[in-house]
Formats: sequence, structure tokens, C-alpha cells
Amino acid sequence: MITETILIQILENVLGVKNLRRDAKFLDIGGNSLNLIEILKQIKDRLGTTPSPRLFFDKQRATISAISAAIDAQLGAPQQPQTASSAG
Repeated sequence: MITETILIQILENVLGVKNLRRDAKFLDIGGNSLNLIEILKQIKDRLGTTPSPRLFFDKQRATISAISAAIDAQLGAPQQPQTASSAG
């Protein structure tokens, strides 16, 4: 759930949308390849991993919930966000 919350924060910030739901799809909320670059950078900064860009463009599974689950699977388990002092 932590990853999902962080992803929602990042998407709301980068895309300029508010009150995103976990079933919102990346393309439906205004996501595109240009803003995905910033989104991936922020995910890397906050979670320490970079998910495949393909996750965001899968028309069937590109929901916030599914993308968050894929990030958690990539990490091996839900992670705590990095703080400025631990980001090294």
C-alpha cells in the first residue's frame, strides 16, 4: 500500500491531477511518454527502482494498483520510501 500511495503522489504531482483512484489507468489520466520520464525518475528517487515503461502503456493492466504491485514484486516486498538522509 505504501508503493501505491507514493505512486499516486507522483502521478498527481507530475500530471497535475488530483484525487486519483487506484483503478485509474495511466493513459486515461493524461499520461504519455514525455511525462513518463519524470515519473520514472521520481519512482527511482523515492523507491529505489525503475519499473519498465511498458507497465504504464498496457491498456488492460496499467492501473495504479497493478503498476504498484509490479513495482513491489520488482523490489521483492513493499519498501519504505527513502529519506533525504538515506538516499545517499
